[in-house]
Amino acid sequence: MVALAAMFASAPVLRADELKPNPTPVSWELQVKTTTPMRINVSGKTYWYMLYTVVNNNGEDVPFHPDIVRANEIDTEMPVDLAAKSPQAASSLTVDPAIVGPSTSLFDAIKNRHAKTHPLLVTPVNAIGTLKQGADNAVTSVAIFPDLDPRVSQFTIYFGGMSGERITRPNPLYDPKAAAAAKARGAKPDDPALQRVFVIQKTLAMPYTLPGDVNTRRAATPVLGRMEWVMR
Repeated sequence: MVALAAMFASAPVLRADELKPNPTPVSWELQVKTTTPMRINVSGKTYWYMLYTVVNNNGEDVPFHPDIVRANEIDTEMPVDLAAKSPQAASSLTVDPAIVGPSTSLFDAIKNRHAKTHPLLVTPVNAIGTLKQGADNAVTSVAIFPDLDPRVSQFTIYFGGMSGERITRPNPLYDPKAAAAAKARGAKPDDPALQRVFVIQKTLAMPYTLPGDVNTRRAATPVLGRMEWVMR
């Protein structure tokens, strides 16, 4: 949650109209077909995953660098004063990036499960690269996530890398001294303190709800809401 808070704290200040994609495509855009997110248990550990197939019908080869995350929401009706005393029981939002390099056993278990319906499934790493034109060059891969907290009642999968539409804006909170200090302590390149600018891209948002309660959600099937393009 600390990293997530830092990410939001460093977000650029944009006008409302800048946060929406153009109503008509202004750059290349890929078509995608996904499965409903599902669970799998490997070596005693549960994961969630979603298969996807992307097709390039833009008339030219385009770079495909998927950026997929899952935002998980825990809602509660607990009063604010009680939530302050019990933060673990309060409403919260967490973000899980898709696992880019899953273990061989995990990927093989998913591939074997779907061998008949998705025989050309490739690892997330092998899905990255130039996507050639046409259905014959479609790429099928998988987005894998950790297990969900049973208190999560809804989550949204954000699928970036599906469009060339982007907005670049200066980071109003960038401070050269803070950036130098971050570098000195060994900060990674994606540390918010090092970001002079933010690149916000057109992203496909897929919202899901998990019906039931904490006792039944472990077996519930996610229900897809209204998919839409957003900028994030």
